[in-house]
This record gives sequence, structure tokens and C-alpha cells, in this order.
Amino acid sequence: MNLLVTDFDGTLFDDNYENNIKFIEELNNTDLVIATGRNYPNLKQDLKIKCNYYICNDGGYILDKDCNLLYRNYINKETVATIYSRILKLGYEDYFIDNINEFSKEIIDNANKISVRIQNNYHDKDTEYLLEGLDNVYAYVSSNWINILSVESKKSNAINYITNKKNYNNIYIVGNDINDYDMLKMYNGYLIGNNSDFNTINNFLELKNIIKND
Repeated sequence: MNLLVTDFDGTLFDDNYENNIKFIEELNNTDLVIATGRNYPNLKQDLKIKCNYYICNDGGYILDKDCNLLYRNYINKETVATIYSRILKLGYEDYFIDNINEFSKEIIDNANKISVRIQNNYHDKDTEYLLEGLDNVYAYVSSNWINILSVESKKSNAINYITNKKNYNNIYIVGNDINDYDMLKMYNGYLIGNNSDFNTINNFLELKNIIKND
């Protein structure tokens, strides 16, 4: 049995989405995992294929094929409150706190992720300030968002949880952005794009030449 773990946006979900899905459906003996920065309610709006597992919020939680919650990390309420007050002090107005099934603009228990939309005057010091003195969270900056998560919330950690429950002959990992780097490094995966630190491919369909369809 093989395991295929793919990021969603810009990886599986691109201009070749329908062909990417067809390729997956033709694979034999392969468990499919989506590993995404989205939460599941947002993911399912665009997802057109059933998966064995769903890794959401960058490893914040895992759902099985029937959407049962298997694994979860969260940011404690005290930390959420601290970050929330700092967001307001910086003057950011477009942000949300994610709690698996809902987005909130208020402090909530057991948040999985805090996302702050970057403003035109954004500076790296903003992210540093949001995290100052907090050792239980980390952040990465994507093209439009500051993304804040529990230090345990990484795609690689979530994949480890899955592989510790079941043995796989081959594990294939593919992604395209900074929040995929940890899982690509840990599993010698494939990055869509150009980066000398990784195995690189041009698009998802190039996996046809890589995956052993046993």
C-alpha cells in the first residue's frame, strides 16, 4: 500500500484539477491524504474527491474519511487573547480565529489557527510583535496572510500520526508553498516550482512518472 499526501491550493487544486483527480482515481493501492492550510468546511467547497484522511489548518487537526476527528492541536485561550490584543494594537482589521468549524473575530477557546490579512504597510516586525514572548506558537507569512499556529501544528507531525497507525510501502508527498516545506523535507517530497533545496516538478501530473502504481 502506498500513501500519497498532497497540498491542495496550487498543487492538486490548479488549472488541471479535473485531470489531477482522474490521475488519482486511476491509482491502485494508494491512500490519499489532503494536507492543507484550509479548515475542512472551506476545503469541502472545492474538493471533488474522497480522501482517506484530511489534514487541515496546516496540521492542526486530522479527520478520517468519515470526518471523525482523530488528532488535534490548539492554541490556548490565554495565548489567543494576547495575540488578539496585539492584532488590534497594530490596527489590523481583517483577521479571523479558526476553531475547526467556524471563523471568529472574537477570542475563543481551543483555536486551531489565527490568520491576519497583510496590509500595504506590513513589516516583518509586525509578525515578530504578534509572537513576542510566546513559545507555544509560530507563524509563517504567505502571500496575503500572517498565519499563526500551535508549535505542534505542522503537516509533517500530522503525517507522522498517520504513518504510525499504518505501514506504507512508499510515501509520496507533494506541495508548492512555504507551509509545505516541513513535510517535503521530512519525507523527501516534491515541490512544484523551482527551489534547489527540494526535488522539483512542474505540476501535479508529473507524479505519474514517479509513483509506483502497483
